[in-house]
Amino acid sequence: MMIPKDYTKQENIIANCLTEFGLRYSEQYEFFPYTVDFFVSELKMVIEADGKYGHLQKRDKKRDEFLLNKKEILYIVHVKDFTKTSIKETLWLELNKLE
Repeated sequence: MMIPKDYTKQENIIANCLTEFGLRYSEQYEFFPYTVDFFVSELKMVIEADGKYGHLQKRDKKRDEFLLNKKEILYIVHVKDFTKTSIKETLWLELNKLE
């Protein structure tokens, strides 16, 4: 999968990990009025790269509540890690929680 040039380093690592896990995903996927960083449709999972400064918690909470009310979303993962090892571990742990 081609990685967009404007991806952050964290988003690049997440994309690489998802590819390594053999998961198909869409990046910058829109659930109007929100756009999520990654959407893994087969798992009904949204993955957000929270970045160095994180996001605004109040706004994130509102967005997450909205997204979880969509039938196509069951899980939201917020990645706060920055190294490939820790991001891969976070994603692996979240994937292993799935039913």
